[in-house]
Amino acid sequence: MIMRKIGGSIITLAIILLMALSTACAVSPKEVTPAIPASVPAVGWGILEIRVTDPGPADVKSAVVYLKNIQVHKVTDNISDNTSGWIPIIGAPPSFDLMDVIGVEKILGSANITAGSFTQIRMEVEKVVGVTVAGDNFTAEVPSGELKIVGAFNVGGGGKTVLTLDFDGEKSLIVTGKGKALFKPVVKLLINNKD
Repeated sequence: MIMRKIGGSIITLAIILLMALSTACAVSPKEVTPAIPASVPAVGWGILEIRVTDPGPADVKSAVVYLKNIQVHKVTDNISDNTSGWIPIIGAPPSFDLMDVIGVEKILGSANITAGSFTQIRMEVEKVVGVTVAGDNFTAEVPSGELKIVGAFNVGGGGKTVLTLDFDGEKSLIVTGKGKALFKPVVKLLINNKD
């Protein structure tokens, strides 16, 4: 009888020890890392920088372009990222004088953005004001109120992509006289990917 009680107690103790051991060896939920399929690459981040340069319009001493914002359009990449749409590059509105970027590149803005494929740059123009060589002030009309530069480019993860907007000053700004001008930019998109 005593032997049965001792045997029953040993079996009960063994069961309790096994349960305690199995609980101690179990992985806590915080330590579980979900498996990522090898075919899906991780979404990376890259730096996108936008610059401007210009040969300068003739007969103009100054032509300042005031921007409200700059955005780039990202296309859907079903493999690594499903986001698409317009991404802002700058928060504070920049400005640049077409005459100050002759032969140099001025940085308009940069941002860390998700890597991927892009198709377009959009810049909302607040106003364009300037002075001719003769000293006449002018305000240029911007027909649509924005500039759209269409051109495919990629931003790689861990790298830097520099987009330079090369304005053709002679064709972009037409001073019509009597304080009026027309700003219809002719822009070449130069793309430089850096590691």
